[in-house]
Amino acid sequence: MSRSGNKFEVIIAGGGIAGAAVALFLSHLNVHVTILESRPYRPAIHDGGIIMLGPNGMNVLQGLGLADKLLQRESGLQVSHITINDGDGQLIGRVPQGSVERHGFLSTVILRWDIHEVLLDEVERKGLDMRWNSRVQSVDESDSGVLVHWSEAAEMKEKKADLLIGADGIWSMTRPSMYKCMGLEAPKPRYSGLVGIGCILSIDAIPGLSKFLTLEDPVVMVHSRLGFVGMMRYDKDGKKIGWWTTHEASERSREEWNIPKEQLFRELHERYSKSAFPIPQLVQTSEALDERPLIVWPVYEVEKLGKWHSKRIVLIGDAAHAMPPHSGQGASQALEDAAYLAYLIRQHLDQRSDSVQGSAGTELHSLLDTFQKERQPRVDEMIDEANRRGDRKRETSQIGMFIRKWILKILILFMSQKWMDRWFAYKVPGIDEWAGLRSAATQE
Repeated sequence: MSRSGNKFEVIIAGGGIAGAAVALFLSHLNVHVTILESRPYRPAIHDGGIIMLGPNGMNVLQGLGLADKLLQRESGLQVSHITINDGDGQLIGRVPQGSVERHGFLSTVILRWDIHEVLLDEVERKGLDMRWNSRVQSVDESDSGVLVHWSEAAEMKEKKADLLIGADGIWSMTRPSMYKCMGLEAPKPRYSGLVGIGCILSIDAIPGLSKFLTLEDPVVMVHSRLGFVGMMRYDKDGKKIGWWTTHEASERSREEWNIPKEQLFRELHERYSKSAFPIPQLVQTSEALDERPLIVWPVYEVEKLGKWHSKRIVLIGDAAHAMPPHSGQGASQALEDAAYLAYLIRQHLDQRSDSVQGSAGTELHSLLDTFQKERQPRVDEMIDEANRRGDRKRETSQIGMFIRKWILKILILFMSQKWMDRWFAYKVPGIDEWAGLRSAATQE
């Protein structure tokens, strides 16, 4: 079965959060892992934006023994709630974001780069086979394994494995390759009609901002008639803030999204000049900082997949279920996928010695089927909620905004930490058992 002695051979396409996490879980098993990452080299600081990592995501990192390392970094502010205002600066409500008592952790506002960095540090420490500048080109799947062809620094390579895990994001190359193996055409990412634009600033750059965004109330999100604006402190010293807007915009080609600075800020001034403090000031201050250009990210989505796996290929994270950013659960769900798939593989390997000769492929297909059946309902619920939140960021009339505001007020009125249990209290099966495997490996 294996291509590395008696080890189960796994190739992971994608070395992001999902790919690195599943590789680290599998490194505690009798598995040989090869990670193919398309980036030419390890990401630099601030690669990616600011995200909210939920308690459920932190519990996965705890399973890897990395939660404390993440919380020791300069970035990573613990938040118990999000404050929601309207465009006039009036309070709509406060949404709970977890509690240590109920969920093990609070939510953490942090740079995506910090999460990735902690995972990559551990990948390097363990000496896992990480191939930079490598991208899957095609696959040949059979009952006995999957032959993966990839380009690595312009050189074509191939390797046969027991399993290919596609963790290569919304623009996955593994997804269409897998669907081709099944004689199907994979759905392609499509533009949602919403674009995100954001920037990082010093909190002292705007007078009065430190009193508006406090360490006790570090995250404020504003729903206005013309779009949505979020702002948050994310470092423990409270010296920096990230802000972003999400609003409707016409579709552009990839080159056209490189919008000239003058046009970009002209559109932002037109949209938000009448908003309450500090939104106009955030736009104006960002415009004056040439060394900190705005980041523009159009929001793409993929229709819900009927198939997350074939015989020997499985998709996880955004490759399987592109999570819109409006839920704050993208990274957490990628981590959950990684942990649950690794748990099932662990069970599979534990039972393999008792398998009937020649049944390994059938068992593996059953494992992958279980993975999708158990994960998809939870993920679909969050995608549906994310889409509802995204729709609230689209333009509306004055009457529509009035209705939207009061619906939000009523919803938030009934929210409590208990109400958030269905998201934050979830723990991946077997997650606490990995501590024992780590301990055993240390003693060997």
